[in-house]
Amino acid sequence: MSTAEPLRTLGLLAMRWSGLALALGVAAAQMWVEAAVAMLVALAQVVGWRWRLPIRWEAACSTACLIAAGSSFFLLYERIPWWDIPVHLTLNGLLAVLVAHVLRPPAPSAKAIVVTGAVLALVWELMERAGWSWVDASIHVAPADTVLDIAAGLGGAVAAALIWHRSRRRDRRSRQPEPTVEGG
Repeated sequence: MSTAEPLRTLGLLAMRWSGLALALGVAAAQMWVEAAVAMLVALAQVVGWRWRLPIRWEAACSTACLIAAGSSFFLLYERIPWWDIPVHLTLNGLLAVLVAHVLRPPAPSAKAIVVTGAVLALVWELMERAGWSWVDASIHVAPADTVLDIAAGLGGAVAAALIWHRSRRRDRRSRQPEPTVEGG
């Protein structure tokens, strides 16, 4: 067995179970809001794995979820005023691919990804509003912020749809056999 195989296995375990490990860790510290956020990370990781999202997309989605959760835990959204825009852009686009992939396997259309992303962006903002109302009044829900977040989420979904289809086309081309020359 090569050295690469154990490293690959370790990487897959981290990619697929780090959200659950994080949730257990913060729950052990009785940080219940953080545990709930970490469970959402774990949910995305398990769904990406079990619905066989292509490995590059699974890794990107897992990483983006962990960054979004860590940004919340370390108060980056409060400390860096613009930080939520790239998070909304990136995470919403990746989650749009994930959810569209689950709803329309194995290859959702660009339209399905964009529509899914629009719905996710709206749901995300509704969840922020609910969190502000019921969990923590420090959650920023100003109208301008909400509009920017939705626009960033939709932009992320459009970008992800374009990248998804370009990568799927490239993957299909690389799997086609080389043409042979007859009669030589």
